[in-house]
Amino acid sequence: MRKKTILFLSANDFKEKSIQVIRKTPIAYEQRGWNVTYIVMRDTATNGNYYYEDIINPDGIKVIRFNMCWLALRNKITNGILHAIITKLASFIGIIQLVIRAKKILKKNEISIIYGYETHGVLASMLLKLMVKRNKYKFINRFMGTWMTDFYDKKKYLKILLNFDQIIALRAKSDLLIFTNCGVNAARILTIIKSKSLNVLKYWVNGVDEQKLPKDRIAKLKQQMDIGDEIIFTSICRLVDWKRIDRTLDILAKLKHKNFKYVIVGDGHLTETLKKQAKQLKIDKNVIFIGAVNNDQVKKYLNIADIFISMADLSNVGNPLLEAIRCNKIIFTLNNGETANWIKHKQNGFIYDINDDMIGTAAADIDQLINDKVQQKTIIENIKITEKQKLWTWQERLDTEVKLVEKLLYEDKI
Repeated sequence: MRKKTILFLSANDFKEKSIQVIRKTPIAYEQRGWNVTYIVMRDTATNGNYYYEDIINPDGIKVIRFNMCWLALRNKITNGILHAIITKLASFIGIIQLVIRAKKILKKNEISIIYGYETHGVLASMLLKLMVKRNKYKFINRFMGTWMTDFYDKKKYLKILLNFDQIIALRAKSDLLIFTNCGVNAARILTIIKSKSLNVLKYWVNGVDEQKLPKDRIAKLKQQMDIGDEIIFTSICRLVDWKRIDRTLDILAKLKHKNFKYVIVGDGHLTETLKKQAKQLKIDKNVIFIGAVNNDQVKKYLNIADIFISMADLSNVGNPLLEAIRCNKIIFTLNNGETANWIKHKQNGFIYDINDDMIGTAAADIDQLINDKVQQKTIIENIKITEKQKLWTWQERLDTEVKLVEKLLYEDKI
């Protein structure tokens, strides 16, 4: 009988201030009696999203970590195209380094499952397949999302070409393909590119644990932040281009109702740019930049909010939106990806097509909502129904995965 041993290959290190599933996944295996090794390349570049994250080594997991090469060079390059080329080359070197380290582990340890996490990890596992007896291992490919659907829909052929490595990874054959259901319509893009793993695809939404805090705790948090009777908006995301916090600032600047605070939770290379925008729009006194905080602290800022806003370019069905649903908040978001599967306009939230009228329309809807208690109550009651019908906890999500992998391990099928 095969032993419950699993080797993760990844360029996604563990995080405390953003994507939870990266860390929760190997921990779930370890807690269920698996022997877990996690080989990871860490990118600490100043324009990335790990420079503000501490190094995490979960108990019971053997972590083999190395840094992406050419850090000093990549930090110095300001030309976007040149930086992208150098980073791509560095990532290819990293894939080779993942393979070399994985080979050493396979020689010294009995491994049953090789788990390629995201593009780099999947490409590394593909190279390993050429060097090992394939029937000795089960291969899992894992993706948290992709821009490819958007690139194909909008005919961004240069983007598609530049991301050829991701297409290769998405097409790769595996015994199990796990895709986070973040609203990017994974099955469609996998069909377009003729993925060899479409028949073993599992398209799962992330888990969401309880977010609600007691009313007295919320009141105390507001007092600590010097917040009174203002309407509180919040966004929770990395401050990078595609998250489009600038859209929310533009919306709030158009509000007739000026007694509000906008709490932005997250960090990234656009922080100073967004602060300047808020000042130019003359709402800088209304905007609070919290910075990056640990995941267990995020719920504080979600609970004090009246309205949660997510205006990202790609899809808005990330954990922050799911947490806002769990917290029964009024949600304003965009009709892209599969977000409309979650939010129905003026039923359980507000959702907009991206067009020239979107900013003004959303601002007008917010002004009306603030003065309409009946509408507020209706939307909150409906989002509670969405919570009960569509969300599962992290334990439910991860138990489902591990049980399926154990079935694959012992029965050779899923």
